Amino acid sequence: MRRFTRAATMSLSMLLAACGQQETPQQGGGAPPPAQVTVESMVPQTLPVAFEYVGRLEASREVEVRPRVSAVIERRFFEEGAPVKSGALLYRLDAASFSAQVRAAQAELANRQALLAEAKLELERNRSLAAQGFVSTRALDATQTALAVAEAGVRAAEAVLADARVNLGYTEIHAPLTGVMGRALQVEGALVSPTGPALATLAQVAPIYARFSIGEEARLALERQLAEGTLEQGRQRVGLLLADGTRIDSTGKINFSDYKANPQTGAYDMRAEFVNADGALKPGQFVRVVVEGGRLPDAISVPQPAVQDGPTGKFVYVASPGEQGMTVALPRPVEVGAWTNSGEPGKSAGRWVIKSGLKPGDKVVVDGMARIFFPGMPVAPTEAGAAAAAVKK
Repeated sequence: MRRFTRAATMSLSMLLAACGQQETPQQGGGAPPPAQVTVESMVPQTLPVAFEYVGRLEASREVEVRPRVSAVIERRFFEEGAPVKSGALLYRLDAASFSAQVRAAQAELANRQALLAEAKLELERNRSLAAQGFVSTRALDATQTALAVAEAGVRAAEAVLADARVNLGYTEIHAPLTGVMGRALQVEGALVSPTGPALATLAQVAPIYARFSIGEEARLALERQLAEGTLEQGRQRVGLLLADGTRIDSTGKINFSDYKANPQTGAYDMRAEFVNADGALKPGQFVRVVVEGGRLPDAISVPQPAVQDGPTGKFVYVASPGEQGMTVALPRPVEVGAWTNSGEPGKSAGRWVIKSGLKPGDKVVVDGMARIFFPGMPVAPTEAGAAAAAVKK
């Protein structure tokens, strides 16, 4: 019995010793090490600024191809969706009846010209007889009137012939401009007329237009910034971003700005023109129109990833002095403004201009935000320039 008691006591002592060894590291452990972050010191500078608007492409000129006479379509000469040159033959209508009208008008003109020749001979004859006293003055006047009637008949016949020839020419329908053909809406054998449906559509896509609008508040804000000097206007350039984010190589120009607001939307319609020589841009595409050329003097900006979204709005982490000489990350509410392109190699092209919330000298965390688990967490900041130099080494 004593042996069993002694053995149990030794086992219990060993178990307690093992538990004490397991708890020792936990009791001796301290706070986690500061998070490694990259910061950027805020320095006011003149920044290029761009304004983006949602737009839609449209043909610079678009027409409906319609017949000008009533006839049956005899043949179509274009391929749907293919480019055509101005003056190219698109349709030929049945011209049999119009050719007959031309021949009839020609015959009527010949008849009128014969009557005119006869009236001229009769007038010359009566003038000779009147000089000899064989024809009265009244008869001579009647002969002159007959000549005038014959001349008017010739002019009327010439007008009828010209009209018949015009109608005959309308049986061949040509492209009024250089562009791209749409879908053929009428086929061979269909009877068409000027009051009926269109035969096809033709669009000029070089140049092409990008139509967009700017809200009344945004326009007033821009005008106010220009007046206050917080926005400087340089040489204006217009870029274009496609739906997949691709930016086209060519630069456009604004060729229309409406003087009045749209009563339905309250926005001002605007339009930019792009060369589109290769026809890559198509009417109907949704795009983003980027208007560049503005400059913001003495502006503060931060990279796009540095701006976080919180329950009360947007904020950034600022590396600030804390207790016991530590540096801590504190959230700072900010109001973002325009979007700018830094153009500096090695940096993200997209940066937010900060309208309020930051001041020169603030050290904003631009990388490593995911390592900050709570406001006031200790951090080990490294300047963005120093971090880039260390990577190169």
